[in-house]
Amino acid sequence: MDAAEYVVLEKGASHMTMDAVAAKAGVSKGGLIYHFPSQRDLLQAMLKRFIDQVEARLADARARLPASPVREIKAYVMAWFTLGSQYRRSASALLATISREPGLLETVRKKHVEVLAKIIEAAPNPEHATILSLATEGMWISELLDISPLAHNERGRIKRALLRLADKWYGPPATHMAQKPSRRRGKSDDKVSTRISHKRQQP
Repeated sequence: MDAAEYVVLEKGASHMTMDAVAAKAGVSKGGLIYHFPSQRDLLQAMLKRFIDQVEARLADARARLPASPVREIKAYVMAWFTLGSQYRRSASALLATISREPGLLETVRKKHVEVLAKIIEAAPNPEHATILSLATEGMWISELLDISPLAHNERGRIKRALLRLADKWYGPPATHMAQKPSRRRGKSDDKVSTRISHKRQQP
């Protein structure tokens, strides 16, 4: 699978043949076919490995956060921001190859919908959860396509800003102290007011 990624990234998706992968991996074509009978089987294994890696990062991030409604979205942000250049290389290779396999793209779509559904289900506001997840994915995809204008330290600030925004949006709504009702004037109050009025009238 590593050899297949190398072939795609160095030579292009059209050059990812079983012969090229076997040569790069240092195995016979027969040995490769024994494990992966077809190119589609190889791509499917590459895709599964990448999905498993992302899910492992999600599980690790989730385990380090206390149970709360904000845990799912914060784990999502933290997990994607830990996927560095190695994972982007894997994703680039997959993106270049599985576009020719609609069935594999459907696998990605279903997994994405499944993960987002879990995030949105735990959210007090589905729109806020969607915005945070899309911002996270957009950040990662811009890096995947090598079009991100942000430096590494700026990347960290964006991550922290998203986590703060998650805490703010998922926190309890702001409560305002109700104004204390004015004390009802009783008879004694009326008497005091009358005495003060009479004193002011005296010469």
